Amino acid sequence: MPKEPPRMRQKRRFHLRPRGNICLVIDRVAQFGVKKWLLIFLAAACTVLLLLAGFATSRPTDNRPKPPLALMTSLPLIWSEGGIEADLAKDVAPHPAFKRLSAHYDITPIDDLEAWGPKPKQMLLLAQPKAFAPRELVRLDNWVRQGGLVLILADPALQWGSLYPLGDKRRPLFTSMLSPLFAHWGLELVLPLEDEVPASMRKIGVFPIRTVTAGEWLPKQSTAKGRCAILAKGLLADCRIGKGRAVLVADADFLDAAFWEGQGMRILTGKDEFANMALLQALLTALQDDKGLSGDFVGK
Repeated sequence: MPKEPPRMRQKRRFHLRPRGNICLVIDRVAQFGVKKWLLIFLAAACTVLLLLAGFATSRPTDNRPKPPLALMTSLPLIWSEGGIEADLAKDVAPHPAFKRLSAHYDITPIDDLEAWGPKPKQMLLLAQPKAFAPRELVRLDNWVRQGGLVLILADPALQWGSLYPLGDKRRPLFTSMLSPLFAHWGLELVLPLEDEVPASMRKIGVFPIRTVTAGEWLPKQSTAKGRCAILAKGLLADCRIGKGRAVLVADADFLDAAFWEGQGMRILTGKDEFANMALLQALLTALQDDKGLSGDFVGK
């Protein structure tokens, strides 16, 4: 009898069946006879990953634009004391206070009030700024009286660490040079000398803060050109100037991360040790929303 032709050995083919959002790789694994418990594990893992991916893609994002904020300062917040060239060469990160502010505001650094063109609804933050020429003081006063909103951190005896000696232009300004403007608004910035320990912890409403050699606002009624309320035992002043508003803080050292980050506390809880930045954020929010600072916010 004639022999039958040998049967051609058929190659085993793998057919991946579509399963919607389930991992298709499971079908391929199944062809190799993998144990049932391993298949169940892979299916569960893929399902969890797909669910997590779905939550990530469906999470609502805040697309609202950040409020505009102009910033002028002599403090090393934006650039280090070495300047922009040194920072670019060393890939230096911005100061933690600037990084925290940038998360909430669209910050525009400025160094010349006369050349500054304010954006609509833009607030101004002056953090121990450089000394202003008389024409700059006039422009700032006029801008506030026409409806401008400004937060001023003015320190009478700044203790911020520096690489440079006193008098060096690269060093942050030791004492605020805005006394003529403050006098025009009916205030005087002084440094209390009764405290034996310069470093202090204070409770400003719900905000426990730590700083050093904070100043104090005193009324100067004889030359008052505005209406200012002094709060928080002299640390804050809230001034209604014409159609605008100026909130004044008699301290700038509280921005120094050494006073509020707290390495031990941050490692344990992931939070700041003191609420210095929370206070700054609350003051800017109150300024933006035209809310008062009296009562539980800062106390008398």
